[in-house]
Amino acid sequence: MAKPKVTLIDGFDPLEMQGDGEGAHLVDQINRRIIENILKSYTGYFDVFSEMIQNSLDAIQKKASHGGASFKPKLWIKIDLQNSRVSVVDNGVGMSLDEFKFFLRPNVSYKDPREGRGHKGVGATFLAYGFSLIKAQSTKDGKTKIAALMRQGRNWAEDRSHTIPRPKFEEFSYSIPELAAGESGTSIEVMIGKNPGERPRDLGWLNATRADQWVDVLRIKTPLGGVYLNTPKFAPQVKVTVVDHDGTITSAETDRAEYYYPNEIPDLKVQSLGDVQRALNAIAGSPDERFAKLKPEFKRLDCLYEVWDKDALLAEDSPFASTLETEDRVLIEKHRIVVYAAFLRSAKMWAEFNDDVLKLRKGQRIMHGGLQMASDCMVQGDLSVIPLTSSIGYQANSHVIVHLTDGNPDMGRKVFQPELKSVAEALAVRAVNLHRRYLQHLKPDTGARGITPDRELYDWRKEQEVYRDSNPLSFEYGDNPLTIISEPQQEQDVIALFHQLIGLGVIKGIQFFATSQNDKYDSLFNLEYQSEEDFYYSKGSKPLGVSHDLAIPHLLEPKVLEYKYDLDALISDFDKEIKFPKHIDFVVCWKATKAFKEKFFLNSILVGDEGNVRQIYGATHQAFSDGNPQPHFEVLILDDLLRFLRDPESEEARQKQVYGD
Repeated sequence: MAKPKVTLIDGFDPLEMQGDGEGAHLVDQINRRIIENILKSYTGYFDVFSEMIQNSLDAIQKKASHGGASFKPKLWIKIDLQNSRVSVVDNGVGMSLDEFKFFLRPNVSYKDPREGRGHKGVGATFLAYGFSLIKAQSTKDGKTKIAALMRQGRNWAEDRSHTIPRPKFEEFSYSIPELAAGESGTSIEVMIGKNPGERPRDLGWLNATRADQWVDVLRIKTPLGGVYLNTPKFAPQVKVTVVDHDGTITSAETDRAEYYYPNEIPDLKVQSLGDVQRALNAIAGSPDERFAKLKPEFKRLDCLYEVWDKDALLAEDSPFASTLETEDRVLIEKHRIVVYAAFLRSAKMWAEFNDDVLKLRKGQRIMHGGLQMASDCMVQGDLSVIPLTSSIGYQANSHVIVHLTDGNPDMGRKVFQPELKSVAEALAVRAVNLHRRYLQHLKPDTGARGITPDRELYDWRKEQEVYRDSNPLSFEYGDNPLTIISEPQQEQDVIALFHQLIGLGVIKGIQFFATSQNDKYDSLFNLEYQSEEDFYYSKGSKPLGVSHDLAIPHLLEPKVLEYKYDLDALISDFDKEIKFPKHIDFVVCWKATKAFKEKFFLNSILVGDEGNVRQIYGATHQAFSDGNPQPHFEVLILDDLLRFLRDPESEEARQKQVYGD
């Protein structure tokens, strides 16, 4: 077809700015750096699909919100394995000429921040400058028809010799067969894998060669799988067409543009936690009697799942209540957080789903256990490990989605704010533990163990090695080194480190009755100080010693000890009235972050001669509250103690800064 007369956009540079000379050169360099940062933020196989589909969904949903009941939103996705091209067509709002000129420019977005799935203005830039060819066509209200392509975007973005000219639009004849006459909409087509650095390099890598396979894959890994846990479902008509490497064409149509939740995997025996609990509550008797009388449909299950919306998470009787800090509750309310969790009877089932149901490349596990963050109706980034501190094998069985409204992740849909990731992890851990209460309802995990558990063990070992390398713990007392070689990661590590320091003689005079003897408190201990020479404080020779006001020999009645990874967790227990300051004599923790300051002032007894007030050998701080001249309890912050033992002068200076007035 002949090239049309140049009237609209031929030769237009999306990055063109007013000015010339040095000013124009400076703007060019700024744009190049911005685009480089954008491209670096996109590293996933599915990023190109996600950006194209997201933009089209936003366009048709915007039109649907104004088009009335007669509008039928449609999406056409074509994946051409033979020619390495992906195209997405929508019958959405389309673009005007001015919008078309600048929609590829970084940080330009025509979306209302309160609507749609993304509005950072970087996705179209990624498509234009992350690949070797982009073809865009659009019409708004069926009037002006615009069609232009741009070449060598990636080559220009990565050109260090400054010999490749900045790409400009090349106009071509408009043709979108999917759109009826007079209908608005947009078509975007991208060529894949022609330059180094482009991802994906090979569209056929997953061995997905049929349209029905790609429908399922896109539902799992892209915004085509909408997460509508707390909003009405958006259900456009979707047609996926795939051209195989040998030219075979397959198509599949669906109106289920929703996430492929694990409880939907075919041929599974599935129940929700709520239904199981309601069935149990309807039966009288002991737990064993109720389980024995339970109907068969609630036993020998393959999958349990549940959804908790914002109100369920924040309810006074919520099973999540004990997990949540005040800050967490604020975030749940602000972002209207919803949690979905599924628990499979065996982690091997993810591989079976990948290999036998979807028939993808063996061993890839397109879906697997982990925490999936989601925001504004779409999954965001890759799954992360659910940070269980016990029974960690269940991480692999559990698939948890934490959905936020206005979660606002960083470029490339990768990184959420730390406080959002933290509350999501806490919710995921609790969701898994709730499912674990119903393990007897699941079918036993029988059969030979496959490679998956071995891989999980390998991954865990590597994670621990990486953590050790970045957080080493090296300390010797006399000629005896600690056998713990990594900084503590959780409360159990704190307990182990504390007892090693006792074994090395760093901490003296403590005799244990029991650990975890009481539901509320962790340990009961005695203090026995036998000689003044060994136990009295001396700034030079015994800087960890106890007050000269104590009469030695000295034996006190049993005292209560609490272990925490972070002292802040104990403050949370006080706020919830799970534990009480007046009951506690000694706290051992790895660190004290910030929340303790709301309740207590920590007086450092590593500074000056403050150690002469110490009651418990080795304690680093006393915890005071406002208006109380006597400390509530003494604290041993292990990180501070080890710093002090390595370099007393430097740590004393740090103590003054961290814990001073």
